[in-house]
Amino acid sequence: MAKNKIIITIAGSETVILSDESREYTLELAGIVDTRIRALLQSNSKITLPMAAILTSMDLCNENEKNKATLDRMREEIRCYLEQTAELKMENEELRKNNQLLQKKIKKLEESDPQELL
Repeated sequence: MAKNKIIITIAGSETVILSDESREYTLELAGIVDTRIRALLQSNSKITLPMAAILTSMDLCNENEKNKATLDRMREEIRCYLEQTAELKMENEELRKNNQLLQKKIKKLEESDPQELL
């Protein structure tokens, strides 16, 4: 896949990057980073641009790691649900077989001579 050459602007700094992602997606990501850095810069006049960039990077990495952990938990839950579903399907099949056997026995009993039952 060809790399896309994209000009992004974050906190007033224009940068050209090469990305496999679409221009729209890359600009969206740059917008998120820009918004977060600007918010940090506005929240505290003592924060420098490099500090804001580091804090934003740390915050985004933290979110990413928490999302990965959540995804892992969700995958494990889905795996457990799939195992339970498979067990329930097997149990259901066994109950169906038992039901069919019982229905056959009932039919046989209904067709038999009542005197034979005594």
